[in-house]
This record gives sequence, structure tokens and C-alpha cells, in this order.
Amino acid sequence: MKLLVLPQLLHGGEVHSVDIDLSSRYVATTGNDTDICVWDYSQLTSLEGVSEEEILKIQPTQTIKIHEAPVRVARWSTVQPAYLASGDVNGFVYLTNMTDLSHKLLYPWPLAKDKEADVADISWSADLRLLSWSTSDGKVHIYDLVKETYQSLNETTDDGSKGKTSSQKSIAFNHSNSNFVTMGLDTFLHVYQYHYDASDNYQFKLTNKISKLMNNNPTTTMAIHYERISWSSDDEFFSVPSASKQHTSLISLLSRSQDWEHKVSLVGHDVDCDVVKFSPHIFQAKEESSEPDAHNIYHIIASAGSDKTLALWNTTKESPIAVLREVSEKPIVDICWDRNGQQLIFASLDGHLTFVKFDPLELGEPITEERLQKLKDTQKAFIKPFSAKDSETTTKRGQKSGSDLVDQKDSIKLADAFAEPVKTKSEKKTSSAKKKEEKDVNIAPEVQGDITPEVLLSNTPGQIDDIMSTAMGDRTKASSANPSAKTKTTAKAKTEASAPTIANQKTSTKNGKKRIQPMLISNGNGQAAQSSTLTKSTGGDNESRASTKSLMEFDRPSYGVSQEIHKDSKRNRSQEDGGPAKKARRDLEPIKFVGTAVLNPNTAFAKVRLSIPKVRMSFQLPCRTDDKMLLDVRNGQGNENAPSRITCYKNELPIWSDFIPRYIQLATEGNSFWAVCTADGQIITYTHVSGKRFLPPMVLGSPIVFLESHGDYLMAVTGIGELYVWDMGQKKIRLHSPLSLASILDSHSKFREDTLSKSENITMCSITSKGIPLVTLSNGSGYLFNSDMGVWQTVTEAWWAFGSHYWDSIGDDKVSSEPQASKILQAGDESILGLLEHKTNEEIIRKSRVGRGKYFNKISKNLIMKEGFENLENTISLSHMENRILCSELLGEFKDFHDFLITYCKRVCELGLKAKLFELCEKLLGNGSKENPVEESQVCGYDRKELLKEIIFACAQNRDAQRVLQYFSKQLGLIEDDY
Repeated sequence: MKLLVLPQLLHGGEVHSVDIDLSSRYVATTGNDTDICVWDYSQLTSLEGVSEEEILKIQPTQTIKIHEAPVRVARWSTVQPAYLASGDVNGFVYLTNMTDLSHKLLYPWPLAKDKEADVADISWSADLRLLSWSTSDGKVHIYDLVKETYQSLNETTDDGSKGKTSSQKSIAFNHSNSNFVTMGLDTFLHVYQYHYDASDNYQFKLTNKISKLMNNNPTTTMAIHYERISWSSDDEFFSVPSASKQHTSLISLLSRSQDWEHKVSLVGHDVDCDVVKFSPHIFQAKEESSEPDAHNIYHIIASAGSDKTLALWNTTKESPIAVLREVSEKPIVDICWDRNGQQLIFASLDGHLTFVKFDPLELGEPITEERLQKLKDTQKAFIKPFSAKDSETTTKRGQKSGSDLVDQKDSIKLADAFAEPVKTKSEKKTSSAKKKEEKDVNIAPEVQGDITPEVLLSNTPGQIDDIMSTAMGDRTKASSANPSAKTKTTAKAKTEASAPTIANQKTSTKNGKKRIQPMLISNGNGQAAQSSTLTKSTGGDNESRASTKSLMEFDRPSYGVSQEIHKDSKRNRSQEDGGPAKKARRDLEPIKFVGTAVLNPNTAFAKVRLSIPKVRMSFQLPCRTDDKMLLDVRNGQGNENAPSRITCYKNELPIWSDFIPRYIQLATEGNSFWAVCTADGQIITYTHVSGKRFLPPMVLGSPIVFLESHGDYLMAVTGIGELYVWDMGQKKIRLHSPLSLASILDSHSKFREDTLSKSENITMCSITSKGIPLVTLSNGSGYLFNSDMGVWQTVTEAWWAFGSHYWDSIGDDKVSSEPQASKILQAGDESILGLLEHKTNEEIIRKSRVGRGKYFNKISKNLIMKEGFENLENTISLSHMENRILCSELLGEFKDFHDFLITYCKRVCELGLKAKLFELCEKLLGNGSKENPVEESQVCGYDRKELLKEIIFACAQNRDAQRVLQYFSKQLGLIEDDY
């Protein structure tokens, strides 16, 4: 066995399908781009011993550019001449004749209803007459190349009623023109039998519906986009890649001659097997026996999937005969064998093709044609003949269900479909379907007037049922309340049904009085009420969105400790002698760690315990960049029976949704991601547009108190004071400081051994566009975390508000009187320092309760009038300005840095502090670094020398500083003569 991986990165980094034609001349590949590449198979198989440079020179012989969207699958015809059928994510299916490279659009024709459904799989019949493809809307399409007709195989559900079927992930014709199998997301296998009647029309009949073999695991089936099923070359076995038996995932082989009973199980892939492919040959292995003609006949199967492992199976053995692990960096999505069965090709989502070549007789000796034909004849005796009179379908559970015959007489001509775009295939109905419709109309509630059916563009589970039940209930009430006013209430019910997002409760008129109709509450848990709240909050106006915001409630911090600590504290209090006993602010709560799930030991032994946000029934998060987008979170019961639902809306229509069996507490939005955190301390991230998982869930071990984001940075603070900041663009951690909040909460000054002390409250916790965490406390102090130094640094504090002349000197154009952290941190022209100083003012006013002016006046009388404190205000002012300058440089506040620096230099000159001025100018002058002169020549976005010139001109009028300024003016070349 030899393995070769093509080094070329194909189709934009993702290959979605690969197929080889019957003559083993051409290989077709499709992927994330819109091209179909056709390769010379003989050129690809002769690469043994060739250098990588020569391999990189290999190019496709043909590049077919007919699609406008990524191509999901392309399949060669089973007989010559060579045709290539391809389908893309927009539902467009093309047929390419490789003889003259002519293309033909098979679907959709103009005004086709399901043209937006992407193509999942394509299959050819063995006689090259029928072409079938499945789409994500649940339809299976049949096209006849001879008569050029089109028909949908599953227009109705299996019980004969109208309805939407589940998406069919994979379809396959067998090699003897007798059976057709589809496999869907609903864990059902549909086995069809077909033949051609006397008029040369095909007829399909659903004979079996198999359900018990499929793995009904929603966490795996919803995540798999590709599944490939396969027939054996003798049409005896049919492989199911994601079957299950007694909670064990396996590859199941069903026997056609034994009425699709489970015959062989291949166990080893767990739940990660998505693709299986039979070898085109049946092999035999000679055994030592008294009879020299005794043979052991077996099939060879190749299997792969999202575990990035290729396995080869012998159907007579329990374990695989060969396992190749980590053969790709991403899941394998397609496998194909060549005609001789000596080489296979598989495609993976990492953008590479891989070839596996086998030595002669390595897999076994192929059986002869005579023995193969004898084997097929033996199996045919057990197959039931096609009979159009049979109208019942047998399921594996023993149930009987009606089955309508799909006849080509009901199909439509492809030429007529393109010539008359108004008529579609849905207008042609069978007589039984018409009778069923008439019966449904007679049963429906009597409603007068015209009713225009509309499609509810919502894929949110449960939402359609709630809306329809509410609409039907209102119609019934309106028609029964006042029979004489049916036409009026009918028009009103029609409006309510067509616009399900009306915010207020509906009102009706009875006997000249307005009456408010009660809202529907289903299942006793308020699902309908939540649905009405959702429609109210997802309106287009900003007022309805603003009304959904409410103050968040918190659970008090934990005061639970181990029993040993509780006993020691009680003993210490009892042994205290003399003096009044101090009343503890919070008594310790003893808990047992063995056998309890109430509290995590991490929290019980933590130095810091913060209040945890309470779980809300529902909340919304508007998008910062797009006013039309909204993230809606609705909590269930926190378990698998009633999971929480996350839905992203745009223009009041759901884009994507997800279900999580936990309580969701907080949510935030970054440039390219959404992030939500659960009550058990997990962070789940999604991409911004499609809702694809951005990262696997991040487990922090304790509940999350703050979850903030800005740009590509995400910050989380846990209930035990841990701080995390991640760079989501690079998917790396930027900083992690365990128990980092303990250093700024000032808990040491209130420490008592017999109880847990209460520290300052956190009034704001946010993050800047550069990934710098900001925290303000109830004592008025504001801090930033310096990741380079690994410590918190003070930005503002109440002491500077008391003594600095420059407090509140930031202009009103930069910060409003009531700034909001989210607005200022998201806007580029606002001042972060102004925000933090405003938070300090709020805390000072809240604590003093007499106004800031009287508070400062009282302090100044008691302190400034004392001897030795005459220069107190000047000293505090300079310290305040110096801290402002340093913090502006750390935060990247270029404008504030410039203004503060000029103001500081003027103040220093006024006070005659020439040493400070000289040191500052000397630092600005600098000479740059030879290693990086450009970076060293700038400070906070400004050129050092230009900034020094500006300081010289600003301070030139001050006579005491002219000697210092003259020295630096000579260094810059501003003056030449020494005056």
C-alpha cells in the first residue's frame, strides 16, 4: 500500500467531492469555489517517485466554470458517452457533455419554488437514463435523459398527506436498475423499487422504510453535512455509515435478498464515520482445504469521516484490515475507487486530494465473471418482482403505511418548464392528492373571504406551531362570537396571520364594545407568551428594542466554607475575653464537600467571591454594526428535555439558531463572533453571520460575572475573581491573571479571621479596542490591567478629584454628562479617561450626599490651611497630569496624550520646575534605536521632534524656561546663534 497527498491547495481550501469516470480516464473535483476541475487520471497515478516540484506543476486538463456558487457534488455517468452532473449550494444542477463540452441547465427553471435549496447528493442509474439529486428542502428530483422529463420523487409524505420531508443527505441507485435508496436527517432509509412499463415509462414504488438502524443523535446528525452511502457490486449489500446498535455506532450492511435485514456490522469508527464506499470487485481468498476449489468470498469497503481516519474492511472479519490515522487535517467527505479496484482517491475539507494505491493481490484475488453472475442469479430468486398493485409499505417496525406509485406520466417536460415559467411541478397533482385536499378544506373552520396562503420564513422549532395555533384560535373565536360580522373579522384574522410579529394583544368588537382577546399559553410553561415577547422585541424600530433592556439582578456571593473552618471560627469567637463582641457582617455557612453538588470547592476556598448574575427567562442583544440584526436568548429548564434556545434575527427573520441544554446568563458580540456563557462557566462562541461554532466551548470552572468584547477581544471575569482576555482573531489567550481582582478590591484592610469581609463593589468592567481591561470600583478608583507588566495600574482615584486643578478638564465634546461605557468604548472619538473620571465623580457624590462642592470645601479647610501643605494642590495637580499622560499612552489615546502633554509642560514652566521640563524634553529628543528607528522616533503616534518643537513654541513666553528651551532649540536646528 502506498499513499500520496497532492500538495496543491484545491478549490479555495475545501474539496467537497471527488469522482472518477467509468473508463478511469478523468477525475472530477469540486469544492468551496465555483469551478469544476477535471484531471487526467493517468497523469495522477504516475506520480510515484516524482519530486514535489514536478507534482506542483500538474494542472487540471479542464476547468468548467458554469456555476455561480460553491459546488457541492459532481458525478460522472455510469456508461459512455461521458456526462458530468453537478450541483451547487444555490440548487442549480447542470449537465455537461464532455464530448463537446456543452452545458445544459436542468434545474431550477424560472420561478421554481425551491431553487434556493442546496444540492446534497447526485446519483446516476446504471443505464444512464435517470439522473437523481437531493436538496436540503427534503425533495428528491428525478430527470429522464431520454424523454427529458422532470419529476419530484417525494412530493407528499409517506402517509399521503401534504407535508415537508426531511433533508435527504445521500442517495444511490444500484447497479441492476431495480432499486433506489435515500438516507435522510430524520433517521429514515427509504428503499424504492422501480422498473419501466410497457410504454417505456419509469415507475417508482416505496417498498421499505427503515428507521431502527439509524443513529438518532441530534448532536452528531445536525453537524454532519456530508454522508455517502454505497451499493456493493453485486447489489446484495447496502451500507449505512451512521447506524447504531445498543448505543454503539457502527457501519451496517443490509441484505437485499433477506428483505433488508441487518447482516454485517463494522465497528470501530465510533460516531465519526460519514463516508463508505464498496470496492468495484468482489474478492476471494483461497483456504487450505481438501477441496481445491473452495473459496472465501468477501467485499472490501473503504470508510472515513470526521475522525480523519481511513479504514479498510473485509466483510468476513470483525476488525479492519488496514487503518490510516490522521491522513488529513480536516474531515474526509468523499471516496471513489478506480475501475480496477487497485486505487482509491479521497477528498477532505483541508483542500487536498489523497491517493491510496494497493499492490497486486494485496486486497485479494477478484472472482471470475462466471462466479459473479452465478452469485447474482442466486440472489435474484429472493427478490420480489415489481407490482404496481401493491399499495402498502412495510417498515422495519412492522407498521403498514400507504404508498402512492410515482409514475412518469405525471412528470413534466423540461422544455415546457422553461417555456412557461408560471407553471410548476406542484400544480400537477394526482387524483388521490386532490381528494385529500378537498377533504381537508371541508374539515377546516368556516371562514368567508379570500385567503392568500403565505410561507412563514422561519426555521425556529416550535415558533411556527405557536403562530399557527394562535391564528387559528383567533379565527375560531371571531367567527363564533359574532356570526353577522364574519367578513370583518375574517379580514382582520387574515392580516394577523400574514403578519405574525404584531406586538400588542388583539382586540375585537362585540356588541359595540372593545374586548381584549386573551393570549394563548401552551404547555403551561409560557412558550406562546415568550413567542409574543419575541415578536415584540424583534420589531424594526429602536424603541421596542430599547424597551427590552432591564436592570440585571444578581445572586449574593457564596459564604460557604468547609466545616473545619466553621468550627475554628466559632471556637475563636467563644475564647475572646473582654470588650464588646463585634458583630460579623456575614456568618460563615458550613458545607460538606463529599456527596454534595451545591458548591464547587474552587469557590469555597477562593479569596474573592463575586455576585453571580441571575438567570433570566429571556433577553436580547442588538447588533452593534447592523441595526437589523438581533440575538435572542430564551432559557429553557437547563436540561435535555427543555434546552435553551439561541436565535439570530435579521429583518425579523431567523438566520440561525442553536439549542443548549444549560442555562444561559450573558451574551456579547465582537467583530466576527457572538459569545454566550452558561451558568456552569462555559463560553460558547458562534460566527457572526452563519452561526457556525467559532471555537469549541471554553470551560472556566466557575460562573461568569462579566462577559465583554470589543473588536477581536473577548474578556471574561469569573465569580472567583479570575480574569481572562482572548484574542479571538488569532484564537490565542492575551492575558490570564488568576485571582487578579483580589489585588484591587482592597480586601486586606477589612480582613477578619472569623468571617468573610465585604469589599468594594465593581461598578464597571469593560475592555478597550486594544484588549486592555478596565475596572472601576465603588470607592471611585479606576484601573487598567497592563499585560506587559502583569499588574493593575491606577487611572483615576478620589484623591485627585479632591486636589487636582485639572480634574474634570476634559471637554464636553469628548464625554457627555451621563456617559455609557458601551458607547464610549465602541466610539473612536470619545475619551476613556473622561469616562473613568466621570465614574469617580458619581461615587464621590453618592458617598458624600452633600454635593461635591461642599465636600471639597470642607476638606480644603481642614487640610490646606495647615502649615506645610501650602503647595498641596500644585503637587496633586502635577501628579494627576503625569498619570493622565502615562495612562493615555498605555490606552492609545493619542489626542488626549497630546493635549495633556502640552498642558503639563505649560504648568511646569509656570511653577519654574526646570528639572522636570529638561527631563521631559530630553526624553522626547532621543536619538532613536538603530534596530527600529521608525518606532523609536514616535511616541503615542506623534513624531518626537515635532512634538518637542510644539512644546518649545508653547512654552517660549515663559522667561524662566528659556534657557532650557534654547538648548533643545539648538539640538533641533531652530536657532543658530548663541544669544
